Amino acid sequence: MGNFNYRAIDVNGSMQEGTYSARDETHLERILEQQGLTLIDAEGGGFSGFGNLSEMFQPQLKDKDLLDFTYLLKLVVTSGIPLLQGIDTLMKSNSNKNIGHAAKIVRHGIDSGQALSETMQSAPRLFPPFYVQMIRAGEASGTLDASLDFLVNYLTWQTDFRKSVKASLTYPITVLSVLGTLMFVIFTFVFPKMLKTLTGMGAELPLPTKIMIAISGFLRGYYLPVIILSVVLFIAIKIFRRTPQGKRTIDGLLLKLPLIGMLIKKINMSRYFKIVATLHASGITADKTFAIGADVISNSVIAESMASIAKVIVTGESISDAMRRTGFIQPLVIDMMSIAEKTGTLEATLTRASDILDKEVPETIKKVFAYVEPLTMVVLGGMVLLLLLSVFLPIYKSVGQVKMR
Repeated sequence: MGNFNYRAIDVNGSMQEGTYSARDETHLERILEQQGLTLIDAEGGGFSGFGNLSEMFQPQLKDKDLLDFTYLLKLVVTSGIPLLQGIDTLMKSNSNKNIGHAAKIVRHGIDSGQALSETMQSAPRLFPPFYVQMIRAGEASGTLDASLDFLVNYLTWQTDFRKSVKASLTYPITVLSVLGTLMFVIFTFVFPKMLKTLTGMGAELPLPTKIMIAISGFLRGYYLPVIILSVVLFIAIKIFRRTPQGKRTIDGLLLKLPLIGMLIKKINMSRYFKIVATLHASGITADKTFAIGADVISNSVIAESMASIAKVIVTGESISDAMRRTGFIQPLVIDMMSIAEKTGTLEATLTRASDILDKEVPETIKKVFAYVEPLTMVVLGGMVLLLLLSVFLPIYKSVGQVKMR
């Protein structure tokens, strides 16, 4: 992400200037379009991995923090007390520093005469674009409490969804981590102690033992460079991923991985249709709804493809045809959208598509793990078999030579 200084024109033809954080100019232009602005020019951006340390260390609301803040803000709005008074209460009584910081920014913005959505828009690390647009829609229609209710429901779903995904990933990640650590210890420290005994038997060493000796010798001689290289490679990938091109390259490679790519598509499509259904139900226009939905997608390749849907809506082209060209939406959902456009039931269809994809994600996770678990057992069994053969085959040969004598 980089900071861009931009100039844009609003719907009334007035010039607007400001600063916004975006991946690139295309991303910035899409964000400004969601706010009813047309980008004229922009300066800055580029790689900001180390260039903006102050931004890197600014507080950032996690999903749970944003949910809690939204719920408390909803209580303030629906209680009938003045907004500033309610936010003051949040600042003083809340023990969560991030929520307190968000309340402080909101308090300062409102106190200076800004609308709630304008204040939130100035803090993109705290309030994502879809959140700001939902608040703006509530302010424009006089239904801020309804918009906050929509946000609470969506953020609750997103928090629960991420918890379920993390819970499903815990077992295979734990097993693979333990397996890798165990093999490293065996090859580096355990097997070398056995090696003296095995080589002292005088028998010719079998192939499994030679393989173990080669692996063990390499790890013993170069385990520090291997660890350092792994850490450097990990950091380099993280830095590379912070650049627009790096993120797109890595995201594209992830989509090509068997099973993992399918899971990434399903998770992002579930999140996309959930936010699109929520935004459309709140009264936001279709082009803004689909544009904001694309920004929610974490995979940049999918996000760029889905952003094209919002652009064709303005031209009057069919939404279902635009969805079909992306290549990421399943045919059933596309057919549902085609019928919805003809019957005028887009809102209900988006909600139904969201429900279908919500159910498909756990099924896809189970399918992935159905392959991962036996594959893990095969790898573990193969390593154990190699270890046993490398130890017992020399012993067996030595015993055979003794009997022959």
